[in-house]
Amino acid sequence: MTGSSQPAALGQYLAHRGFAPNPGNPTWLDLNTGQQTVRVLHEPGETAFMYCLESRGGCLYEARFSPGTPSIVITAAIEVALSPPPPPARPRQAGHATGERRSREGKRDPR
Repeated sequence: MTGSSQPAALGQYLAHRGFAPNPGNPTWLDLNTGQQTVRVLHEPGETAFMYCLESRGGCLYEARFSPGTPSIVITAAIEVALSPPPPPARPRQAGHATGERRSREGKRDPR
């Protein structure tokens, strides 16, 4: 990908994904997922920024991309930010980690 096509490719990607100018600052493009907002600023030749904001406006994380970073790297980071979070891990129950059964007395159960 050449440097001159990079901003156009990223701009097309953002438009296709539904990013829209932020009403408070139209240079920032926002996409609200319902649980969070992904905000992107990309000016040709400048550092690109991506913020993931919680619904109350607090920043969950920020990513900065150096000038010349390929659009595919930026779009991959945006895709990860837009992915739903994984389900919470279920805690392991004590005593079942080894798969071995024990009787009440602590002796091995032959079952």
